[in-house]
Amino acid sequence: MTKIKFLLLLSFLVVAFSCSREEPEIRQSVHIKGQITVDEELDDSFDYSNIELISRVRSDSERTDTLFYAQTDQQGFFSGDAYFERAGQFPVIVSRNNNVMGIITLVFADGDTIQINAKLPQFNETAEVTSRENDVFNTFERVDRSFTRVANFINAGLISADSVGLEIDKWSDIYWEVFEEYPGTYAAKLSGESSISILREWNDSLMVARTELLLGQYNSLTSGTREVLIDYYAEIEGLEGALRFINKLQDMARYKSDEMEIEINRIELLFDSSRTEDAAIYLDTFKQKFSENDLAMEWAENKSYDLEFLAPGYPFPELTFFLTDGDSLSTADLDGQPFLIEITRLDNALYQQQFDRTIAIYQIYRNFGLEIITVPLGANRPILDAFFSEREKLWHIAEPGSFDAEHVIEILNLNRVPTRFLVDADGTIIRRYIGNEYDDIVRGLQQISTLTNQ
Repeated sequence: MTKIKFLLLLSFLVVAFSCSREEPEIRQSVHIKGQITVDEELDDSFDYSNIELISRVRSDSERTDTLFYAQTDQQGFFSGDAYFERAGQFPVIVSRNNNVMGIITLVFADGDTIQINAKLPQFNETAEVTSRENDVFNTFERVDRSFTRVANFINAGLISADSVGLEIDKWSDIYWEVFEEYPGTYAAKLSGESSISILREWNDSLMVARTELLLGQYNSLTSGTREVLIDYYAEIEGLEGALRFINKLQDMARYKSDEMEIEINRIELLFDSSRTEDAAIYLDTFKQKFSENDLAMEWAENKSYDLEFLAPGYPFPELTFFLTDGDSLSTADLDGQPFLIEITRLDNALYQQQFDRTIAIYQIYRNFGLEIITVPLGANRPILDAFFSEREKLWHIAEPGSFDAEHVIEILNLNRVPTRFLVDADGTIIRRYIGNEYDDIVRGLQQISTLTNQ
């Protein structure tokens, strides 16, 4: 059920630095109004003035943009317009006398009106928010919470295998009903994408059909859904099919942030497919096109390192570790044996969720000579012992504190954990897996079994 686990981790993030191709100064707005009062036990003056509401987003690594600002009058009333570039969820901070009294996340969508009524000091507990977009979003959240519970049951094996497909179809249809009932809203788009994503590997033909309908209305997909579809086309139509789908999305993109993310998808796909020369060409173009975006340049710098030293087909860097059993191990000593090396924190929730999967992989592929090495960052002996108090040590574990963590992070260009590298018997990299990309490891493992059987 790894696809369900993956879906529970999907998040739909607003890219703060987005801008359109035309790049107008102001593109969309929402009117926000309401009344905020103060509990008499806190202040019996009945003067509710100068309560501040502000919404800011980070536009790059050094600058933030103010989308909305308002102050209440003596009776606590306020009103104003928030200006933004595209619909999404934005935080609004409420403060009085320089003290933050609450933070609320609102959907900003063009042409909407948001009404907020609340009382301090319990702002979040008393806040009542009404607007078309936020009301629809509440509907989407109710559906999403209900499906999350069902997905947890599926992951726990509490729903029979025969019933899983029926549940997926049912909840996909429920999500799609929200999409159809509230056309054009931000929440409808999210609900439609949820409907699409959960169909992967259960009903791919319906997934593709609904994707076409959603793109017809919104012209874009959020990153999680986009990656699900790219994975589908790569599996069904190969690399060229996935690239055609990426080109289609690029042609439809109306925001520069979408263009940027799609280009990242393209470069990552070429990188993972060992098309390093093509990836390098697109990366050079990417650097020129998004040179003013600090976040884009930071990603490009990391990817340049990957292309030079860590691409599939390149030799894996030599690393040596002292192991918990008292021995030492160098990756160079594994010549002739494929291995999976995983760098993680033992308290990482995703790593813990994936641990049973790693056990299954080891039990199957050790027959093909596969070794596994776990390198725990930020751990000590008590943490290690606690982690394995209810888990078996089946493979090599690096002794905490016996290795230079900064060196490992630097030489492997680590930005997230868990990160894993699958290396073949010749010591060359098959692929790197970051976070949930581990779900795709079976294809890489099949290469190992093929190589071993030759």
